[in-house]
Amino acid sequence: MYPLQLAVIKNALSLYVPDQALVRTTYQKLVDTDPTVLFPYWAKIWASADAMVQFLQEQPIWIQNKIVLEIGAGIGIPSLSIATLAHKIIISDYAPDAVMLIQKNIEHLKVTNAQAMYLDWNNIPVDINADTILLSDTNYDPSAHNNLILLIDKFTHNGSIIILATPNRLASNPFIESISKFVIISKKYMINGKNGATEIAVLVLKNNLL
Repeated sequence: MYPLQLAVIKNALSLYVPDQALVRTTYQKLVDTDPTVLFPYWAKIWASADAMVQFLQEQPIWIQNKIVLEIGAGIGIPSLSIATLAHKIIISDYAPDAVMLIQKNIEHLKVTNAQAMYLDWNNIPVDINADTILLSDTNYDPSAHNNLILLIDKFTHNGSIIILATPNRLASNPFIESISKFVIISKKYMINGKNGATEIAVLVLKNNLL
């Protein structure tokens, strides 16, 4: 587990998050022991997560009294920010350390309707479903785009609403084009960070044939 610190996130939400000053040094120590250890991209609060939180607070209709599933959640900021509005929320990631941290924050917040789950979007169990699926910057890696498109096809075919937050990346243009037929709402946010502002698009996806 990476060193944690208790921090106040937006809207006075207090969460345990990885100490950013120690993430790289901790990772390097782990790699020295095991070269196959993956870099913890999950350990940072990304601009897409902030945009997702803003969107859900502006339009709670998508998660209010719904069964919600966040896939590739990382720290899980969007889900933990709106958990009390949902009927049930599953916060998932493929990294065991991320899932452990999500569980720690669920217990810290005393949220009774949330569940932390290990889940790989390349192999979603057939019995997993939800009213609303949250995807925050899951399309950062072009090699994952085909499986993400299959995931979106699967869940929208089953009647789920998908909310996707993503920065504008050239490498993601083919992916965005492939899912454009599902877009029913598109909204842009400018998220300020240490390196300036990042434009994030939040897309609501639905199978319009259902």
